[in-house]
Amino acid sequence: MLQRWRHARHCLKLARASTAPELGQYLDSCAALDIDRLDNTPLISVDLELTGLEKEHDQIVAIGWTQIDNGKIQMGSNCHLLINAAKSVGSSAAIHELLDSEVAEGEALAFGLEELFRAAQGRIWIFHHAGLDIGFLKKACERWGGVIPGFIVLDTLRIEYRLRKRRELPVKQGDLQLSQIRRVYGLPRYTAHNALIDALATAELMLAIAARMEPDAHLKLAPHVKFF
Repeated sequence: MLQRWRHARHCLKLARASTAPELGQYLDSCAALDIDRLDNTPLISVDLELTGLEKEHDQIVAIGWTQIDNGKIQMGSNCHLLINAAKSVGSSAAIHELLDSEVAEGEALAFGLEELFRAAQGRIWIFHHAGLDIGFLKKACERWGGVIPGFIVLDTLRIEYRLRKRRELPVKQGDLQLSQIRRVYGLPRYTAHNALIDALATAELMLAIAARMEPDAHLKLAPHVKFF
C-alpha cells in the first residue's frame, strides 16, 4: 500500500513536469489507477523490437500492443508500429525479419510513444521480461517528454519464475522463454514473430497463468504487480 501511494505521488509530480501532453495524461491516470482483479482492471500487453540490448546505444524499431478489458483480449485494439531508426536493425533482422528499408519508412519514435502512452492510460502494463523493454521506454520518454515515467507492471516471466520456485520446480536455462512457458500452458506456437504477435502471445500467457491460479478469473493483481 505504501509503495502504491509513493508511486502515485511520484506520477502526479512527473505529470506536471512532462513536456509531452500524452505522457502527462498517462501519468495522471497512473496515479489514479485502482489495482483490483484481473476481470475488472484494464491492462495493456506490450512488446518492443530493438536493434540490441543496450539502451544507451540501441534503438526501438517496432512497438506492438493489445488491450485487455474485463479479462478478455480486445482484438480491435491491436496496434503494430514500425519506428524509424538511425542505425541498422542489426540482429533484429534475423529474429524479427525486419529490413533496414522497412524501418527507414517507419514512424518517428515520438509518434509511436504518443500512440502507446495514449493507449496505456488507466491501464496496468504486461510484459515478458519487463526490465529490458521498460529500460528502453524510460530512456525514450526522458528524451521525448523530459521525465522518466513510472510503470505498474505484470511481468509474465517474473510471475512464472516465482510460481515455479514456490512449487520447488527446477528452472533451467531457456525454461522461461515466452515460447517455452506458452507450451507448458498448452498455448499454440506462433511461427511468425513481430512486436504485435509477441504482445498478443504475452497477453494470452498472462490470462492462462491467471486461469490456472484462479479459474474464476478473479485473480487479485496486487500481489503480482511490480513498480518500475
